Amino acid sequence: MGLEKSIISNSEIISYAVLALSEEMDQFDSVLELSIAEEDEVEEKVFHLALKEEKQDLEMINSKWIFAIIYDAYLYLYDEIYKVIEDVYTEFEYPEGISNLIGYMPCDDNRPMDEKLNEYIKIGKDVWCQ
Repeated sequence: MGLEKSIISNSEIISYAVLALSEEMDQFDSVLELSIAEEDEVEEKVFHLALKEEKQDLEMINSKWIFAIIYDAYLYLYDEIYKVIEDVYTEFEYPEGISNLIGYMPCDDNRPMDEKLNEYIKIGKDVWCQ
């Protein structure tokens, strides 16, 4: 998904594979191949690794990417966080889970946007950062 939406680059995937080699894992040989791959080989090797992963539905995969992008912006681009959220909202085809973080969407609870964002981050960390 990250490659398809150009969220992560081939070189970033290779860097991550190199980092991941220091951890114990099931697919060590495949990750090793990925870590030494040329950039034009990355997509094929990632596809091969993905076939070995437990199947997840598209909504779950999208939710992980959405949280990762927003959390990264929360940590490193806080001044632009709501612009990032609007971009994510559009890129991922208007997911309901973040619609309350979009300034132009109707507000049903009258809470400040920062309060809703902090709640989203707290819940996301509990779910995705175990």
